[in-house]
Amino acid sequence: MKKLLKKLLLIIAGLLFLTSPALVLYVLNNGNPIMNKWITHEVKAHLDTTGYSKSDFQKHSYNIPKMDINHDFYHTHYYVIFKDEPNIIYYYGKKKRFGDVVQFCEKEDAATYEFVTENTEHNEEACISMLDNR
Repeated sequence: MKKLLKKLLLIIAGLLFLTSPALVLYVLNNGNPIMNKWITHEVKAHLDTTGYSKSDFQKHSYNIPKMDINHDFYHTHYYVIFKDEPNIIYYYGKKKRFGDVVQFCEKEDAATYEFVTENTEHNEEACISMLDNR
C-alpha cells in the first residue's frame, strides 16, 4: 500500500513538474485567469451602478496591457467600446488593496490606437491617468 501511494505521489509530482512551464507561459501571455474574472466582475458592477447596461456596449473585455501602467492599479484592466461612440476605446482599472474601479483618463482612438485625452461622451468625472506612477 505504501509503495502504491509513493508511486502515485511521484507521478503527480512529475506531472506538476512537466506542466508548470506551460502554466507559467499561459499566465505570462494571458494574465492570471482568476484576476481576469475578478476584474471583469468588478468593472461590470461599476458600469451597472453608473447606469450602463449590456445593450450600451459594442464590445467589452478584460485587457492585459503590453506596457507598464500605474502601479496603484492591478495590471489587468478592462476596456469598453460603446455603441454610440464606436471610435473610442475606454479603459477601466481597479485600485489595489480593495480599491475602487476607476476610468482611466487616457482613451484610445480605435482607428489609430493613439491616446485621446480630451473630453468624450462617456467620460467619468473622476479619472486617473494610467501613465502616472509607473
